[in-house]
Amino acid sequence: MGPRMVLVVAAVLGLVCGAAVVALAVRRPEPGPVAVEARAAEPYAVRVLRAWDARRSRAYAHADGAALADLYVAGSRTGAADRAVLRGYRERGLRVTGMRTQVLAARVLHESERRVVLLVTDVLVDAVAGDARRARWPLPHDHPSTRRVVLVRDRGSWRVAEAYAED
Repeated sequence: MGPRMVLVVAAVLGLVCGAAVVALAVRRPEPGPVAVEARAAEPYAVRVLRAWDARRSRAYAHADGAALADLYVAGSRTGAADRAVLRGYRERGLRVTGMRTQVLAARVLHESERRVVLLVTDVLVDAVAGDARRARWPLPHDHPSTRRVVLVRDRGSWRVAEAYAED
């Protein structure tokens, strides 16, 4: 399998893990006072998801399999798929940077102290794969997808149990 196909497959599999949005034709401006206020008004469950997505992005940028595994509950199929994608990049000497999940829509289906269930439409944007020689390849453009994302509070952190595609 060639490097280009690996990047395509990895991008698609990475979306299975759950959390992301629609690539816009123009870049979103940096958050200003209105955007900050809007984000502060977001439901707690959506803020949990955004923080989880940021930790996932860091794990990919550092090619840190242990940090990525720690984002999922033990036995999560979604987590296993995400770790396989990261492992594929690492085996080819690549790191994914700039990965950002853009949430287009999110609806809280359930929220308690230990469990959050969201219906999320999102898209992965700005991800780039790079190698040790500083060659860089933008990952293929993603398309919006909708998933039911189940997060549980486990050992003091929010972890994804599973993310299920919604039809």
